[in-house]
Amino acid sequence: MKKTLFLLLVVVLSACAAPVTQIAPEPAQVIQPTPTVVPSPTFTAVPPTEGFPTYTPPTVEAGKPIEIRFPANGTYVDVTDNIVAGGSKTYLLNAMQGQVMSVSVLPQADAASTISMQIKGAEGSVLCPKVAEEQCLFWRGMLPASQDYFVTLTPDGRGLQFVMRVAINPLNMGFQYFDFESATGISLTYPDTFAPALPVQGNYKTDPVLTLQLIESELYDKTNLGEVYLMFSSSADSRVVSTCTEPNQNGGGGPEYPVGEETVNGLNFVHTTAEGAGAGNFYQQEIFRAVQNNTCHEVIFFIHFTNAGNYAPDTVTEFNRDSVMRNLEAVLSMLKPQ
Repeated sequence: MKKTLFLLLVVVLSACAAPVTQIAPEPAQVIQPTPTVVPSPTFTAVPPTEGFPTYTPPTVEAGKPIEIRFPANGTYVDVTDNIVAGGSKTYLLNAMQGQVMSVSVLPQADAASTISMQIKGAEGSVLCPKVAEEQCLFWRGMLPASQDYFVTLTPDGRGLQFVMRVAINPLNMGFQYFDFESATGISLTYPDTFAPALPVQGNYKTDPVLTLQLIESELYDKTNLGEVYLMFSSSADSRVVSTCTEPNQNGGGGPEYPVGEETVNGLNFVHTTAEGAGAGNFYQQEIFRAVQNNTCHEVIFFIHFTNAGNYAPDTVTEFNRDSVMRNLEAVLSMLKPQ
């Protein structure tokens, strides 16, 4: 039976920039990115993004933070930078109480590379990690005070180039949106609860051209949820197209089993599922494949979680799978052929 995924997120954006204060005690390098083009007020009419505002910071004096200032109407910036082996870098930005901020880091290397972060308020509160021995790889949440915030990045021992996305939503606005368009004519709009990431091993038939990681912190806090991704791939290779909607039994995530069919904006997907497990870890994939115009399109939901029973009593609860799926399905509902 075919069913249609409905749009789950409708948000009206307003152009509002966070005020910036000057730090008097020590000067900082100021980032002046290209002004952001704010999407139109109706979610379904969000135009393609006209270039991401990016900035590559110059070398600054050792021990000095790199300041990020949003221009008028700016709501996010992608910072391209690098860290030498054994080093770290600190960035600062100013935002208002009640604004939603998200910070994610995309290493420009293999998926085994990681960059940990600490997010700290000027008054001393630590937003991430909440427990000192935990690793913080991303953070999204509501800011507790109007002040400067410091983001310190530390790689896993090797020197790395990376792109750090920092987004701060206008006051009273829960989300902002980003656009992606593939070379094969598929567009996708996604909210700031997701951020670009490196692909993980899944049952995809061709390498993903876009990988998004769910970075909504409250879905992970004190739960057994490890990581969540949405991966999109597209191929016009005749060998891939000819078997596009068949289960991929050679994937790295276990055998696939049929679920049914789903229609999304005119794309007729065959839906399969796969599961894998090992050493207290569980991996679930919801896989959607469709052929249009002699091109195979593939979307994979990838959910990794652990056995909640392996933790100390009353420290970890089962993650909310329904909420995770709602977030993933909302992005899938915005996949459109051009």
